Amino acid sequence: MKETECDAADNFPRTGTVPLAEVVDALTGLPGRKAAFAMLARAAMLAKRTGKNVLAALVDVDRFYIINETRGTAFGDETLRQIARRLGMLEPWSNHAHRLGGNTFLLFRLVGHETEMREADAMIRELKHAVEDVLTVRGQSLYPFCSIGVSRYPCDGDTAELIVRHADTALRQAKAAGGNRIASYAEDGMAHVHRTEELRSALRHALSANALSLRYQPLYESSGALRGFEALLRWRHPKLGDISPAEFVPLAEQSGQIVEIGEWVLGEACRMLNRAEAKGLRQLVMSVNLSPLQLRAPGFVESLQHILDRTGTRPESLELEITESMMIDADDSMNTVLYRLRGMGIRIALDDFGVGYASLTYLRKLPLHTLKLDRSFIRHIGEQSAEHVIVRAMISLVHQLGFEVVAEGVETEDQFRLLREWGCNFYQGYLLAGPLEEEAVGAHLLKHACRVFRAPCDERVAVLQH
Repeated sequence: MKETECDAADNFPRTGTVPLAEVVDALTGLPGRKAAFAMLARAAMLAKRTGKNVLAALVDVDRFYIINETRGTAFGDETLRQIARRLGMLEPWSNHAHRLGGNTFLLFRLVGHETEMREADAMIRELKHAVEDVLTVRGQSLYPFCSIGVSRYPCDGDTAELIVRHADTALRQAKAAGGNRIASYAEDGMAHVHRTEELRSALRHALSANALSLRYQPLYESSGALRGFEALLRWRHPKLGDISPAEFVPLAEQSGQIVEIGEWVLGEACRMLNRAEAKGLRQLVMSVNLSPLQLRAPGFVESLQHILDRTGTRPESLELEITESMMIDADDSMNTVLYRLRGMGIRIALDDFGVGYASLTYLRKLPLHTLKLDRSFIRHIGEQSAEHVIVRAMISLVHQLGFEVVAEGVETEDQFRLLREWGCNFYQGYLLAGPLEEEAVGAHLLKHACRVFRAPCDERVAVLQH
């Protein structure tokens, strides 16, 4: 049978043109990087002749390094082989699936200008769903997540190099936004990419340049007594000003810097707690957010014990906050670390409870003391809404399980009144106090609490002022 132009575009480069070792990726059996660029160039030429477009998708498995670190590189290699096998059989991409390297794959296909281009978004979503379908690797179930960067010929580039470069730009945008998403290339997205790269570079020197600092947001008991503080990380960039933690913490996690930064935060928070006690603010609890990378870091428990010893901080004065989303990737080793921390006397809190990953399984398995209700629930409890019913029920349930409850984002007296009626243990929010610099921490916090809680505390204020 005579080969048509479309058939030709579905074949790999001939080994007489490109060495076999450069055509096929040794680990996965998919065509490799050089074959990918050669075939993409041919597809672009064919699209130009036939008046079609090329849709390119750069697929990257999110947080793949965690699989290698926790389960070993052999397990990671088998995971990549299974994903590659899945992509190699996935229609309509099967003849154009390539491994560029690491955990990144390039897929592309010719599409028409109208009907097929309108369906392109659906095709990319189906591709993402296919990658994320459960895998069984060496008898273990694995639920991968991926990010995808999309570019098109000819609107995003007229050469294979430009098409891939712009797909990579879109992929970096998806990663910078937190991963587990699809991003299409757009010219105005370049500014965001450049900003991300500038932040990534500057963050390497932020600690040594003393650009990082902590703010402390008070938490109160229902009686009006100051329960303690949550330490909140801040970064002031020399040129860009204050950078949101939501923007720079994911970058620190991607680079692994979060382990070093997290150790500094723990040390500084403990030292601040001691300085607060010197002012008379005694028997307080300091809450510090943890990254999953810290829990997985070798020697984390020993490092934390060293910080407690060096600063003279009582373990029960420290509360470590983990998030529900962290527990998606949790394994037995993470749970073991949490139980060791609790055994030391350190408190464990589950932050952002109820924002989408809630599972009673976590409450049964984790060594928790406290649950923090997410501010998104607290915002509408003053209305006759679902949140009103949910929060009241959650407080009751959590108490029956033996945990304490913190309400985040308390901003109105109506919210405070309802939470107090429902038996919430602790309160945090702008109604009471926002994040403070250490210099602002003092007796005035009790005075403010007295006004809101209508609690007599003149005697305690007098003691602090002594």
